[in-house]
Amino acid sequence: MDKKRCIIFDFDGTLYPIIEFDSEQLLIHTLAAEADNAYRKEALRFIADDQAGCFLLEDFHKRYAAMAKRATTSHIDAVGRYLSTLVDQRDVQALITLKEKSGAHFIILSCGTENLAEAFLYHLGIANLFESIRAKRLDFAEEGKATLRIDIHTPEAKRVAVEELRMHYDTIIAVGDGPTDMPMLEAADLGLLIKWGQSAQDDRFETYPSLPSLARRIESYLESAPSADLTARR
Repeated sequence: MDKKRCIIFDFDGTLYPIIEFDSEQLLIHTLAAEADNAYRKEALRFIADDQAGCFLLEDFHKRYAAMAKRATTSHIDAVGRYLSTLVDQRDVQALITLKEKSGAHFIILSCGTENLAEAFLYHLGIANLFESIRAKRLDFAEEGKATLRIDIHTPEAKRVAVEELRMHYDTIIAVGDGPTDMPMLEAADLGLLIKWGQSAQDDRFETYPSLPSLARRIESYLESAPSADLTARR
């Protein structure tokens, strides 16, 4: 196949700002609101431990799989709908315009949950912008008895995924928001950070406070790249 451009996004904290909970914490919090006291206590402990950075990722996946078993597609939809309210139309339009101008494939690589990312994109009306999502996935063979499949499970798995994409893309840009994205950003031709509403800079990667500012930087990079072949120009 002809080589193309690819823009990779992390999900949690990248395509939306994390306010109180990330998407997986929010799912467990949503389940706790309907559960018995024992589950609520365990859910609060799980969220607190996760926010305090107490888990190794493998331990987190096991705990999350156990806690998320009672999730349904309705819970997934509710979380996606809420997360979609954390971004505004300017953010959405920035992604739409970037897709139109760059002609790039949009991919999500995340240690989060694919279903939650899908619901988020659906409620924003931009699911069609993304070619693929790789993360963890909740399967619902029986409603209320979800099982977890894990694809991207560690930051290093993100790096490997970027390297695997090299056979299909000659230009790869990656966007993340924190430490778990660093291997992915390092493996890309251009790695960028988004810190919603903040101007702080990382020592290694350019940092932007919003999706519109980030999209403008990507457009500029692709326009100046030797292989640039944008479908539209400013």
